[in-house]
Amino acid sequence: MTQAHMETGKGKVLCVDDEPHVVRALQWLLRKDFDVHTASNAADGMRLLGQHDFDVVVSDQRMPGVTGVEFLRDVRTAAPRAMRILLTGYSDLDAMVRSVNESEIYRFVTKPWDIRELPQLVAEAVGIARQAPAIAPEEGGAQPQAGPADALAHHWPAMGEARAGESILLIDDDECVHRTMDEVLGDAVRVRHAFDLAQAVQALDEAPASVVVSDVRVGKVDVTRLIRLMKQKHPEVVAVVFSDVQDAKVVMDLINQGQVYRFIPKPFKPGFIRLVVDSAIKRHRRLADSPEARMRFQVEAAGAEAASSLRRDVERAAAMFAGVGAGAMAPVGAAGFVDEPGDAGPGLLGRISGGFRRLFGA
Repeated sequence: MTQAHMETGKGKVLCVDDEPHVVRALQWLLRKDFDVHTASNAADGMRLLGQHDFDVVVSDQRMPGVTGVEFLRDVRTAAPRAMRILLTGYSDLDAMVRSVNESEIYRFVTKPWDIRELPQLVAEAVGIARQAPAIAPEEGGAQPQAGPADALAHHWPAMGEARAGESILLIDDDECVHRTMDEVLGDAVRVRHAFDLAQAVQALDEAPASVVVSDVRVGKVDVTRLIRLMKQKHPEVVAVVFSDVQDAKVVMDLINQGQVYRFIPKPFKPGFIRLVVDSAIKRHRRLADSPEARMRFQVEAAGAEAASSLRRDVERAAAMFAGVGAGAMAPVGAAGFVDEPGDAGPGLLGRISGGFRRLFGA
């Protein structure tokens, strides 16, 4: 934080939109509490970024020439301290995915916005920008691109050497995904496997994960709540989500509620996943080493109902396993989970319920 920001009370906000009435509305709404600057296009916005040290940049997605995602991607490089908010509509699925993977925005806001909630969100972002140091982009990690040769193992990109205690928790009910991740990551980093939410809670209770890689739905259950509650307690854990769901609302919730690091549409290429995981581990290390920076990736607080509903789904998954008996819990390679006959039944349910309380306090 600069000395200038320490001396002024008002946050400095840049609003960019090509529609004059939208810019006027934003300025009218925010000017009481913030020092608001406006631009009608990305070029003027970048010019203002060169003249001022903004706390927050709010941009519309649909602008001619340069989209909001592209503009905020440039803002991320030119002014990494500034928190980025994207105004968009539910129909902009591709824009939302790109804003996660390239711009690393703080929040999505749908148009028309709530006139009470938007100033509160901007104030929250200003506070974070002033208190939390910026995280520089990982080299090659903004949006890694998989080449045509990535189907061959010996052509897969190299990964950095894993540190002691680092691990990936993979949550997916598809055995093929687990086999692929084991094959892709090999011995580069320890991979722990969960095939349902009960196993995921058990794994997290046994040892923290550096990176959680998950499908958005596991066993027909939305994983967003698990990521949200986990990130509330452990913002240094980095979440990567993949899915074949073509739903912009899902992506919006994953950012606003889960602050996911990357969203990857299925089917994915193995080499691409390898690059993303390597980048996610590097992000985890930076957050682990800089507690103050974790504020930049804080999630919306989850209410008691979110925790209660997740706990019911976790206990339901555990009960299903207890009913079929041990040995059916996990395929080969799912090390670290229950695999002894005596581990099934009420004892398992009690341990998983206890683990949920220890993890999430609910």
